[in-house]
Amino acid sequence: MLTADLVHARRRGDSLVVVSLPHAQRPRALELAGTALSLVRAHLGLPRGALLEAWSQVAIAPAEQRLARGLFKLALDACEFEEGATLAPVELRREIFTAAAAARASGRDFDRAAILAGVARAHGVEADVIEEALYSDLPSAHVLRKADLPSPEGLLALHDLASHQAVLLRAVRVQARVFCAGALDYRALFRTLKFHRLLYEISRQDGDRGYAIDLDGPMSLFEQTTKYGLNLALALPAIMACAAWEVRADVRWGKDRRPLRYHLKGRKASAPIDHAAELPDEVAALLADLPRLQSPWQAAPSEAILSLPGIGVCVPDLEFVHRESGQRVFLEVLGFWSRDAVWKRIEMAKAGLPFPVVFAVGKHLRVSEEALPAEASATLYVYARTPQARTVLERVQAVARR
Repeated sequence: MLTADLVHARRRGDSLVVVSLPHAQRPRALELAGTALSLVRAHLGLPRGALLEAWSQVAIAPAEQRLARGLFKLALDACEFEEGATLAPVELRREIFTAAAAARASGRDFDRAAILAGVARAHGVEADVIEEALYSDLPSAHVLRKADLPSPEGLLALHDLASHQAVLLRAVRVQARVFCAGALDYRALFRTLKFHRLLYEISRQDGDRGYAIDLDGPMSLFEQTTKYGLNLALALPAIMACAAWEVRADVRWGKDRRPLRYHLKGRKASAPIDHAAELPDEVAALLADLPRLQSPWQAAPSEAILSLPGIGVCVPDLEFVHRESGQRVFLEVLGFWSRDAVWKRIEMAKAGLPFPVVFAVGKHLRVSEEALPAEASATLYVYARTPQARTVLERVQAVARR
């Protein structure tokens, strides 16, 4: 992921525009990308510090510093580093410093080599192994073990995407309009948004030509803005994979956090849509627990999109089917969402949802289960930490009888 200082963006009035790489500069950009990737491959098995030192020796003109730094950062993001030593460096330093303090207190001449040799004998290794392991926990000493690297062309394409993602890290609000080839593509997109724990509302567009998605941006939240911003940025490729899409965002840009508008759109899918998008952790855990209860209800990830014209859209996480009657009940987990989103669901239920739904709501959202009347076609289940399988089945059975 790129940071804002690595993005080539310009203000045009009240708008922010990411500047595309000019065609004339593309050969040089490919050369820089190839250099970054070659250096990473050449330093497999070597410390991070050696790789950084090698990159610092590459001749880069002042005008291309930002591009080069961005390409190298993305190459580093594809690397896996780990401590190279087998000995625990913190404990090792404690031993050495204790031995050194004892030597000074005794009045003997301080002999660093002798102290290292003594500690080495205690561990059954050579002194140079101790020397190497002493500060192996520092980032610069971490060893490059693996690098899943793209081609130079792929790295340039990743840089272009990462530039737009970096803008969303400064977003207050994001509005997206998406058009997909079919319901499965829409469902995969909405599931991706849920997997990344984004706060969003979905509405059907006029004429059933697509969906509008309103997302809270990281700059609108009071806490966890960094993690949420990364999740929002990671969801951008899923939006761009739609047949046609448009993104508008209110952002705070620059040192002065100046409010600006950002606009991006496309009409060609950047990648195939993954219909097997993952479930959020708490939903996956619930789905794994349910079969142990031997219930007449069989649960599976839902493929439905429940729409109530004029009110909104509900995208359930799980679908329960009664093994004998075939009756269906939906479950949507709202543990990480806002109170406004929960009240939107309550409004939908009171307006007459034609589908039985259980809305599982995190206790921290401070919504009472009594907010929905007993005769409604939906019910609320307020849970403390994670949804409990037995309680979920009880609520499914109860709403199915209505």
